[in-house]
Amino acid sequence: MAVLYPVTYTVTVGDGRCTEALVEAGAYGYAHSAVLSENFPARHAGGPRVRELVLLRFAGEVTAPEVLAEAAWRGLQAPTYEDALYFGIAHPEAQREGPIVFMHEPWVGYFGRRDVLCLWDNAGRRELGLDGFDDTWREGCRFAFVTPAAGGG
Repeated sequence: MAVLYPVTYTVTVGDGRCTEALVEAGAYGYAHSAVLSENFPARHAGGPRVRELVLLRFAGEVTAPEVLAEAAWRGLQAPTYEDALYFGIAHPEAQREGPIVFMHEPWVGYFGRRDVLCLWDNAGRRELGLDGFDDTWREGCRFAFVTPAAGGG
């Protein structure tokens, strides 16, 4: 599966804000009601630190195993859900270019589906949502991973 145009961004995480404050700071037109501290508690071990995120975009539909295999081949690490929250604050326009999926450890949702945080644009409105980790992802989705040098916590 070909990867098109990897793009790198930096974010600073770990500033002590709770999940609800991070969602509010993202200024989304819509945020999924399950994205709150009860389900996604913001972890700040290590204090503020800079992380480098690489967005991988594939030519065609992909599955989680395919995405994870490509990231591993490139030496990239899985992001955290906090990376998604801080990314949406730091780079609000990036999601207008296409959905950004954060392949963090999935959260088991209310109906048993394994979900991950996603940022997308819907009719001009920035949104923070949940998508199924085990779904097939359509062409145009970008997948966020962390570079080892900026990995950590």
